[in-house]
Amino acid sequence: MVGRTVAVMLIAMAYLLSYYFPINVGIAAITAMIALGGLTSLAAAGTRYERHARYAVFAFDATAVTVLLAFIPLSSGGDVPQNMVFLTSSVQHYYVVIAAAVLTLSPPLVLWTGAWAAGGLLFATGWILSGMDKVVSYSSLPISPSREIYIQTVLDPNFLGIASRLQEALIITLVTAIAALAVHRARRVVSDHAKAEAGRRRVQSLFGRYVPAPILRELLDEGHLAPQARHATLLFADIAGFTRLSEGLHPTRLVHLLNEFFSAVTEIVDQHGGVVINYLGDALLISFNAPLPVEHHADAAVHASQDILAMIQQREFDGIQIRLRIGIATGLIAAGTVGTGDRQTYTLYGDAVNLAQRLQELNKETGTSCLISGITAQQINANIPLTRVGTVPIRNVRMPIEIFRHSDI
Repeated sequence: MVGRTVAVMLIAMAYLLSYYFPINVGIAAITAMIALGGLTSLAAAGTRYERHARYAVFAFDATAVTVLLAFIPLSSGGDVPQNMVFLTSSVQHYYVVIAAAVLTLSPPLVLWTGAWAAGGLLFATGWILSGMDKVVSYSSLPISPSREIYIQTVLDPNFLGIASRLQEALIITLVTAIAALAVHRARRVVSDHAKAEAGRRRVQSLFGRYVPAPILRELLDEGHLAPQARHATLLFADIAGFTRLSEGLHPTRLVHLLNEFFSAVTEIVDQHGGVVINYLGDALLISFNAPLPVEHHADAAVHASQDILAMIQQREFDGIQIRLRIGIATGLIAAGTVGTGDRQTYTLYGDAVNLAQRLQELNKETGTSCLISGITAQQINANIPLTRVGTVPIRNVRMPIEIFRHSDI
């Protein structure tokens, strides 16, 4: 509406230069009122009448151009035939109205405006034709007319050029159709961009700020976030003695320690192609091969655990040395987003998830830092030295599980 108002106000200013005083002031004032009158439709914005108001405004604009063609005298100083209006640029006003309709990004509204414009032009032509006693048109020309005959015919006061008027109506229709198609494609581009942006925000809300941009771009593929069942290797890491540690720290310092720890671990996980699925208090659930595919995911998980433990031994977090317990298990898991509305989270289900957590807890009894399930050890392709710990019963697991540890840790 603002764009339409600016365009019509510019036309009003042009009228001041196109006509003699005082008629130029009157025409410019009427045109300015039409321009400002369209702004009244903004009052309907956000209501059920908004759509009707828009259609009414553009129908009015096209009708105003039609009235200009059919009824507004060309001169106040004499009886100038109204058909002479087609020798002026008045017909081009229809294109301004159509261009303003394009700004609404509504293909139906563009088609509606174009229909009123083409129909208005045909009406004005018919109305002027009905008031003429004699009509001269291109059909009045002989075959291969001379220059003198052509000029005499075209400049005849009774010349209407019906064929040209029909051609102008056709051109208005074609321009409208092209503009509507362009608006339709523009809407699709905007819609696709909005969906992509919504997906980006959704991924960021699901995985948090620790997921790097390259992984975020891959996760935007809906296939990765759709519910899926696949074999994956899960790494569950937990800070040993965290309860005792937290009792002696101020909450602010504790949060700073955890953020520093999570950032360091996540950086290593990213290097091995894994994704941190959840931050659970002082623990992390890390997945390899879900939601992003990782070739040789068992190798990646074990290598990541080695790098994490090596990093823990070499640095402090907020001035405090911590110990870490890790459990690694491989198996079939179900992955996907759960929740409703905006409160959704990406999570994993399956025996491997539970087993990784149980193995992490079992480190307390075995005095180790990392325990690896036998299935994970069997799937390792790289030359990673592991030491067999034995076959032990696991809580809530039907059969005893063969477990391994790093040989060099």
